[in-house]
Amino acid sequence: MRKHFLLAAIFLFSSTLFAEQANLIFRESYRLADVQNLVMALNSENVEIKNFRGYKVTVEAYSNNTSRSPVIKRANKSIIIEHSKEHFYKADYCNLIIYIPYDYKLNSFEYISDSGNLSAEEIWSDKVNARSNAGSISFENLISGDTLSISTTKGKIKISKFKGEYFELTSESGAIQMNKVQAEYFNASSGSGQVFINLENAPVATSQIKTSRGNITVELPASENFNLQVLSNSGTFRDNIRDVRKSARGEHDFKYNDGGALLILQTSSGDITLE
Repeated sequence: MRKHFLLAAIFLFSSTLFAEQANLIFRESYRLADVQNLVMALNSENVEIKNFRGYKVTVEAYSNNTSRSPVIKRANKSIIIEHSKEHFYKADYCNLIIYIPYDYKLNSFEYISDSGNLSAEEIWSDKVNARSNAGSISFENLISGDTLSISTTKGKIKISKFKGEYFELTSESGAIQMNKVQAEYFNASSGSGQVFINLENAPVATSQIKTSRGNITVELPASENFNLQVLSNSGTFRDNIRDVRKSARGEHDFKYNDGGALLILQTSSGDITLE
């Protein structure tokens, strides 16, 4: 009896997932020449961006309530996706999937959301601006020719592989995680979340990571040239490059190899680790 109940529960769960994904309410493809900017102003819709081998940008919307589906339009070589004016209830859902060809470069990528999540496989754009209140923002393989700006209130920020001139990340309570980062300079700050950044090169201009109550961890090749300034009211500073551990209270200045641009790591009550 128990076995039959478990199988029935699994079938019901699988059927529910399939029903949601199968409920396609909109699909439209656009020529690449007509898509230079991607602009999204959403409420609780989830967005997933995928790459494929093709010559058009395709937008798909899945929802169980067509009256609350987003409005999708095209103007001035931009795809503009705006949330419905109708109120979303807990039983409502809307998922957007946007297919962008590999290696296609946008002029700008803009994303604003209240509580939805953004997950993007690959974005190559001169400017990237993403803001969310309670949703998480995730990029995998992100190239920014000019600036990258991401901010959240409660959501997490996660970026795997970034290359660009400058980035600015801000989170009030969510964690920040970046891997395989190539940037000339940057600023990252979090109120109470953890900050982890894996740098493939030292910055060439003054850069800063700051938290109020979260820990900071920075990974950087030991052969890189840079100056480090550590500021903290409490917590421990762990320098795993030189195998040093000491109180982070106060201000400490260090020079690595021949020295270079200044990297500032500052926290009020968290630990700071360099490795």
